[in-house]
Amino acid sequence: MISFSRILVGVDLSHSDRIVSEELSDHCRHAVIRATELAKAKGGEITFFTTLEISEQARHMIEEKESKITDSVEVAAQRVLEKLVAEAEAEGISASCKVTFGSSWEQIIREAIRSEQTLVIVGRRGSRSSSRFFYGNTVTKLIRKCPVPVLVAKPDPVREVEAILAADDFSEIGEAVLDAGVQLAQVKMGRLHVVHVIEEEGHGLFGGTSREEGAELEAKEREAAEAEINERLSRTDYRTLVHGTKVHVDVGSPEEVILDIIEGEDVDLMVIGSVGRSGLSAMLLGSTAERLLSTADASLMVIKPADFVSPVKVE
Repeated sequence: MISFSRILVGVDLSHSDRIVSEELSDHCRHAVIRATELAKAKGGEITFFTTLEISEQARHMIEEKESKITDSVEVAAQRVLEKLVAEAEAEGISASCKVTFGSSWEQIIREAIRSEQTLVIVGRRGSRSSSRFFYGNTVTKLIRKCPVPVLVAKPDPVREVEAILAADDFSEIGEAVLDAGVQLAQVKMGRLHVVHVIEEEGHGLFGGTSREEGAELEAKEREAAEAEINERLSRTDYRTLVHGTKVHVDVGSPEEVILDIIEGEDVDLMVIGSVGRSGLSAMLLGSTAERLLSTADASLMVIKPADFVSPVKVE
């Protein structure tokens, strides 16, 4: 079962040419909102975490030029994060904060491992953004290398009922994806869409069978897949969802099927799993998730296997 007991929020404080901005961007504020919703609903605690990506030499130069009255960048960043802590505590949520220097994705992963976080949340900017923190290098590295679930949140349009998509490939990690989808739909009072894709490569329709035989085989595969989904859902709390659950079983490319459903059902958040534990399979997962993130107008949560080994080591 996925836990939201300890949530690490990556806070990007850079803005234009400023290393630390006191006003949060829309995408960063939305990541904070997502974390607050989950922590409040699930009784979790939040750590607001920021990494200042400046060299040690530049750090000392900045501090040497500052007057005694002007705060250092580290103190300025700490002050912004403490405001977020106060906001969370006003909602009855236990919260803390931390400022570090170095590579954003490496420091986030190290902190997630060191403090045994159960979820990492970062905000999502558009692909045209000049910030590497929330799109490109940092997000991709987190998706590929972070051992705990990563939620890349984007500002949502205002909808009466939010839609959550959980992609289940019938693997062990697929069950964790279903559980996360149900929990997220509970928190957001949303509708859950469970998706399973029968990939064309292994489908009998393309194996030399007649049209009639292919149609019959497809119908049987769909029926079996729907039965499997219902059986796996029975091990979750899906019956508690106010707006119910819709099952989708389709033939084709997983990426294309997921994108079609996201567009057709106005999906706000998609949850996918990684079967890759390390190496090439983890890199391929990162590429797939990155394509979905750049193409789909939805937030994304990626869940790794329990025995995933991160290449990032805690010092």
